[in-house]
Amino acid sequence: MSNVVRPLSIMQKSALSCVKCAKCVPTCTIYSVNRDEVTAPRGYLDIVSAYAEGKLRIDENFKDSIESCFLCTTCVTQCPMSLPIDVVIERARVDIARQYGIPLYKKIAFFLLGNRKILNFIFSLGFYFSPCLFKAQNGHNKLRFSIPKLKEILGNRVIMPFQPRSFLQRYKGWLESFQSDSASVTQQRIGIYIGCLSNYNYVNVGVSLVKILQRLDVQVFIPSKQECCGAPAFFSGDIRNTTRLIKKNLDYFATFLDELDAILIPEATCASMLKLDWSHALEIESEVFGIDNTEYLKKLELLTQKTFMASEWLYKHTRIMKLLQDAPLWQDTENIITYHDPCHARKTLKVFQEPRQLLRNFTMVEMQGSNVCCGFGGVTIQSEKYHLAKHVGDNKAHNIAKSGAHIVSAECSACRMQINDSLVRNNVNVDFKHPLELIAQNLGL
Repeated sequence: MSNVVRPLSIMQKSALSCVKCAKCVPTCTIYSVNRDEVTAPRGYLDIVSAYAEGKLRIDENFKDSIESCFLCTTCVTQCPMSLPIDVVIERARVDIARQYGIPLYKKIAFFLLGNRKILNFIFSLGFYFSPCLFKAQNGHNKLRFSIPKLKEILGNRVIMPFQPRSFLQRYKGWLESFQSDSASVTQQRIGIYIGCLSNYNYVNVGVSLVKILQRLDVQVFIPSKQECCGAPAFFSGDIRNTTRLIKKNLDYFATFLDELDAILIPEATCASMLKLDWSHALEIESEVFGIDNTEYLKKLELLTQKTFMASEWLYKHTRIMKLLQDAPLWQDTENIITYHDPCHARKTLKVFQEPRQLLRNFTMVEMQGSNVCCGFGGVTIQSEKYHLAKHVGDNKAHNIAKSGAHIVSAECSACRMQINDSLVRNNVNVDFKHPLELIAQNLGL
């Protein structure tokens, strides 16, 4: 008999530490929809641990339960020991994907997200053909025809806008900075990691960030070969595609990181992915496939030290508040803003006061449950489990409506997709604007 003690897996460690206090249960996003302990944090820990110990096998019920989690991390914030339940679920999804495979539509999507040239062509083509495929409704796109397979995936939802050219096609390398009259200004050297949705669909987010940085006399660098952060693949259990993108990004960023003072990300999910989940993904790959990722974890440590959410860095490391003091107030009845806290901003990165401070020239009203998940939940929730996204999104839309605001803002384009869809479905006439768009508007840029 072997006396070798096998190390506990990622799926077992948190389960053994859980004391079943149930503080995580009442605020769990999926539990608010499906009142079942099997789809609640401590239930997840139990079934995943049982699977890891060989007491439970992966079947359709196990798969359905694990894939119903929104990965909002509310449970982690409520847990007295901050157990990483989200990482446990992400690890379990890897084994589910290995057993059941990645659905074809996801394989296509993840392939495209890793091939910029092809995706550039598809989105540009989409811009010119979108009037044929989609109809405009209250300023948003909806599917024009009832195409069974397409309708099955897209439903009657709002489709994000298409642009003729992506952000990375418009900007690349070092950009010219705004020339200040003050000779005492020391220029900072800042890179932008844009995120796929801001790159292809909500391009004005990146444009606004560039204008703000140039107004601050910052030297702006746009890494032209940056890749997707891998979040869609990671949250779907496709660990090999995830780490392939992570490693390509880490190798590329290492070639110029020493030249930069900071890297800004205007997207909460991408920022959280880079600062937290890249290490989780590399560790999961090591556990599952026995790959030594020590070299990449060291590169990642250097990168994360210089990486910030855009609003956090602007508020803490620039003179933007002085510029905003001299900017006009927009405190009229037509510019009332309510703010939604993206889960990957407030709960994982603890960024929530900064954007509110940067929007102080606007009239701000807090909606009920501003820190409650909007219901985006990732690719699986938005496709195979869209009914869950709608249930959670409807509650968010109602809270936005009750706030009396004319504009809802959040530093996350995934939230933007979900909230826009929810607002239109519930006939709530409120515009969505990214905080960077509002700040640029306030500064007259």
